[in-house]
Amino acid sequence: MLTTKSSLALSILAIISTTTFAETDDQDTSLSTLPSIKVKSEITEQNNNKYAATTASVLKTHLPLFKTAQSVSVISQQQIQEKQIQSVTEALQGVAGVNAAPYGRRGWDDFIIRGQISSAQTYIDGLRAQTSTNVLRSEDIAGVQSIEVVKGPTSVGYGLSLPGGLVNLTTKRPEAETFYHANATYGSYADREGIIDVNYSPNNTKQGAVRFVAKYSDQHDPTDYVYFKNTYLAASYNFDLGPKDEWSVIASYQHRDYIRNQGIPQNYLKYGRNVFIGEPDRSYDVNVYRFGSNYSHYFDNGWTYHQNFAVTKSTSWSDSVFAASGASFPTVTRQINFQDKQDVNYALDQNLQKTFNFGPVEYDAMIGVDMMKERSSYYQRVDNVNSFNANTLVYGITSVRQGTPSWNLTYNQYTGLYLKNNFKINDKWILNLSGRHDWTQVEVDNLRTGSITKNSDNAFTGSASLMYKLNDHFAPYVTYATSFMPVTDVGAQGQLLDPEEGKQTEVGIKFQALDQRLQGYVSYYDLVRKNVTEAVASTTYSMQTGEQTTKGYEAELSAALTPQWNISTAYSYIPTAKTTASTTTSDIGKRINHVPKNIASLSTQYYFAEDKQGWNIGGGVSYQGESLAQRTTYYTPIASYTLFNVNAGYQAKHWGASLSIKNLFDKDYIQGTTPNAQLITFGNPRTFTFNVNFKY
Repeated sequence: MLTTKSSLALSILAIISTTTFAETDDQDTSLSTLPSIKVKSEITEQNNNKYAATTASVLKTHLPLFKTAQSVSVISQQQIQEKQIQSVTEALQGVAGVNAAPYGRRGWDDFIIRGQISSAQTYIDGLRAQTSTNVLRSEDIAGVQSIEVVKGPTSVGYGLSLPGGLVNLTTKRPEAETFYHANATYGSYADREGIIDVNYSPNNTKQGAVRFVAKYSDQHDPTDYVYFKNTYLAASYNFDLGPKDEWSVIASYQHRDYIRNQGIPQNYLKYGRNVFIGEPDRSYDVNVYRFGSNYSHYFDNGWTYHQNFAVTKSTSWSDSVFAASGASFPTVTRQINFQDKQDVNYALDQNLQKTFNFGPVEYDAMIGVDMMKERSSYYQRVDNVNSFNANTLVYGITSVRQGTPSWNLTYNQYTGLYLKNNFKINDKWILNLSGRHDWTQVEVDNLRTGSITKNSDNAFTGSASLMYKLNDHFAPYVTYATSFMPVTDVGAQGQLLDPEEGKQTEVGIKFQALDQRLQGYVSYYDLVRKNVTEAVASTTYSMQTGEQTTKGYEAELSAALTPQWNISTAYSYIPTAKTTASTTTSDIGKRINHVPKNIASLSTQYYFAEDKQGWNIGGGVSYQGESLAQRTTYYTPIASYTLFNVNAGYQAKHWGASLSIKNLFDKDYIQGTTPNAQLITFGNPRTFTFNVNFKY
C-alpha cells in the first residue's frame, strides 16, 4: 500500500533527523544561525530587486544560477513590470526553449518546453498545482513575484514530471517595508484592470509583516463574444518566531469567467479573426482556492529544515459550444461540451540541508521527502446541436441530440524520497550526484459503470552533472537526467497505461559579468520522451504512440547594462523535433506539432535618469519560425512571423503613467491551432495599453 510506504519514508526521514539533531557538543557550532538567516534574507531581497536574477527558489538550494549545471530562466518582477506583461503565457514568450500559447487564446496557460507539451507542469512556490489535464489552469500574474522556468527532466527534485521542463511561479510575500501600491489599466478591446498591492511591516522587517494583493480585470477580444474576466485576492503573513525560525502563510482565491477563442478552419481565412462559432452566453466558470505554508528552522549545528505545504481546491464548469470534428465553413456542425470538474490537491515537501567543509571540498547535502495526493472528479457529456452558418451569424440552440456522458473519479498520489549531493572542489569543480525513488498509485473509478481501475508503480530517477568554473565569468558544464510520469489515461481495453519516461543529456556554459548584473547561458540538449500518451479523437480512451526526440540549442541573456539601461534576449534553435518510434508507422519521422525550428526575442528599456525617475522608453522584437500541426487527415502549416512592441512612460516619486503598443505594425499572423489541428487561431492585432500607477 502506498500509505505504508509513505509512513516508512517519513520514518526514515524522522530517524535521520533525530540522529542528526543529537550531534555531540564537540562539533563546530561557531557559525550562529542568525547570520545565516540574514544572508538568506539578503539574497532573496536582492534577487527581488534585480533585473537579471542571480538565484532561483525552485532549485531548493542556496547555489546561484551561475553555479547550477542546468538551464534555468528567471523572469524577474522588474522584467514583468517593464514589459507590461499581463499573463503567464505572455511572460513565457521571451524565454529560450519555450513556445507559449501554441493553441491560441484558450483561457489556459499553454506552453511547450524543448519541444514537449508542458502545460500541466505548473508549480506554485515549488509545489505542483495540478496533475490532471482535462481543464488546465491560468494563474493570475498580479500575485506572482517571479517566474522560473527549468528546462529538461526535473523528477529528481519534483517527482512526477514530463521531460521538457516545468514552470514555477513564486508568489508575492510580505516585505521589510510598508507600502501602498495601486495600478489602473485601460487598453484595446475594452481591456480594464485594477490592482491593489498593500504591505504593512510594523518593524521594518519581514517578520511580522503582512501583504494583501487584489485584482480585477475584464478584457474583450478581437474575436466577437470572446472575453476574459478575472478576480484575484491573496493575503500573506510572516510570523515573528525569532532568529531561528521563519514561517510564512498565504491564502488566495481566483475566479475566472471566460469564453475561449476557438478559431476557424484554415481554408476559410477570408472570414477573419472576428468570427465566433460558439454561443455567446455559454462560458467557463472557474474557482481556485489555495492555502500555502512555508516553514524553515535553523539548527545551531548548521542543519536547516524546510517544509513546504499547500492545499488547492479548484472547480470548473462549462456548457460551451464548439465546432464538431470535421467541421467546415460556411455551415459548421457544432456540439455542446458539458464539463464539470472538481479537484482537491494536497502537496507537501520537506528536507534537511547542511554544508560540510573538508579542506578543499565543500559538500552540500540535502535529503528530503515529498508527497502529493489529488482527487479529481470529471464529468463530461457532448451533445450534438444545430449547425451554424458563418455567412448569417445567427446564434441560438434550436435542437439538441444528447450524447453519452462519462464521469470518472481519479485518485493520484505519490511519495518520493530524494537525496542531493553537491561537491565544490577547490572552488573550481562542481559535481552534483542526485537520486530519487518514487512510489505512486493511480486509481480511476468509473462512476457510470462502477468499474475501478488501479495501478501502482515505483521508479528511480537520477541526475549527474559536472561544472568547471573557469573564472568568475564563465563556467562550462555537462549534465544527464531522467524523468518519470505516471499517467491517469485509460487505454482501449480499460487498463491504465504505462508511465511516461524521459532522459536528457545537456552541455552548456553559464556566464555572468558587470558585478553579476549580467546573467546568461548557452546550451545544447538531446532529449528523449518515451511512452508518449495522447487522447484518441472521438473516443473516451488514450493510446501511447511511441517515442519523441528533440535536439536543440539555446542562448539567453538578461542584463542591467547600466543603472539606466536593461536588456534581455533569447534564441532557440530546434533542428530535431520528431517522432522516432510509433505504433503508426507513417508518423515516424514527422515533426512534433507546434515546434518551430527558430524562436528569437529581444527587449530593452532605457531610463533617462539613474534613479529611474522621469521619462523612460522601451521596445522589443520577437520572431517565431514556421511550424506545423497535423493530426490524422488534418495538416496545417503555420507561417513564420515577426512582431514589434514599443512603450514609453513617466515615473514620479508617487505616481507614474505609461503607454505600450504591441504588434506595432498590425501584423496578421496565425498563432497556432486547436490540439486536433482542425481550427487555426489568429494572433492579436495591434493593441494599445495605458497604465497609471500610484506608490506610497
